Amino acid sequence: MQYIKRAVSQNLKLPTAGPIGWLVKELIFLRINDPIEVQAAKLLNIQPHHNVLEVGFGPGVGLKEALGYIGKDDPGKVYGLELSPQMVHVATKRLQPYIASGKLQLTVGDAVNLPYPDGSMDRIFHVNCFYFWDDLHQGCRELYRFLSPGGAVASTMNRTIVEKSVDGGLNMYARQTDPAEYMKALDMAGFVGIKEEEFGEGRSKIYGYTASKEGEDRKD
Repeated sequence: MQYIKRAVSQNLKLPTAGPIGWLVKELIFLRINDPIEVQAAKLLNIQPHHNVLEVGFGPGVGLKEALGYIGKDDPGKVYGLELSPQMVHVATKRLQPYIASGKLQLTVGDAVNLPYPDGSMDRIFHVNCFYFWDDLHQGCRELYRFLSPGGAVASTMNRTIVEKSVDGGLNMYARQTDPAEYMKALDMAGFVGIKEEEFGEGRSKIYGYTASKEGEDRKD
């Protein structure tokens, strides 16, 4: 049993191509996380001209949602950064038409060392993710650095499921799941307008966290 718990924990942080990785992808990333990803993109008020980044995109549910706000002839583009090469492979297969059209770019990388030009993203989001970062404060500083003036960041999570997974030993690599610490890190990084919202009820309740960078949002 301990082996199974450790394997699930490892695949929640860094999904692999094995049987446990497949189960995590199918049961958690593509089912449980689906509405959480949709809510994150919705919170950002994505416009057709925006450059949008998802950090930790998994199989690409949130990326596809974000792409729905940007038409094929619009100037905006969606970027994805993912620590797991396996998830980059999965998302590449699922979203190949968007990649081929130039509307989507996927990269293997780490949230605490983002490989993009400063101020290049208008919107950034991540889902059930911040508690896996090696350095929460560095991760938030990176988000701030790459966000354009007036830009916004959003994070969503199902706190009930996350807390139960930690208590049950299925998420042992989650470093800091308390959203208050995440919001504190956003504040220390320079973000303003930090707020928490709740969507839904009971076990399906989604918690959303949004913040922005001072300045005027890009209009086109």
